Parts: sequence; C-alpha cells; structure tokens
Amino acid sequence: MGPTLNAEYDFFQNLEMHVRSAFPPLCGRDHLAFRSFYHPCKSVIDGDLCEQFGLMESAQQKEVVEGLEKTSSEISKKLEDIRTRFAF
Repeated sequence: MGPTLNAEYDFFQNLEMHVRSAFPPLCGRDHLAFRSFYHPCKSVIDGDLCEQFGLMESAQQKEVVEGLEKTSSEISKKLEDIRTRFAF
C-alpha cells in the first residue's frame, strides 16, 4: 500500500519549506507574503516552488536531501509521481 495522504502532505510541506529557504524571495518579498497577497494561503502546497528542486545546484540539493532524509532520486520520483497523478 502506498503512502497516506497525510504522509505525502507532510513530505511536500517539508520539501517546500527547504526549497523556500534555498531560493531568494520572489520580487524582493517574502515568498509566503507574495503568494498570500490577495487571499491567505493556508494548508496549500506551492507546487511551482517544489518543482524548483530539480533546478537547484547539487550542493543545495544535498542540503535539502539531508533535511528530508531522502535521496535526491526519491525526491525527484515523488515530484514526478505527483505531477503525473494530478496534471492530467
């Protein structure tokens, strides 16, 4: 049996948090403030930000991997799985 929705939510929430700390804020503002400009974003995962993991340099990916206790390929596989599961 696959991972539960809560486990996937926790994983992607942690991934988003680690990637957000590695990338500079958009438009010079805090990332959460930028995304919540019109409506507060609560309990929402920013998929665009999670996808930035693949664009990170290997040193930055290593920091994220250590924080999540997963391998880089496991994280990429999870991103690919969620992309194909909900994109079509």
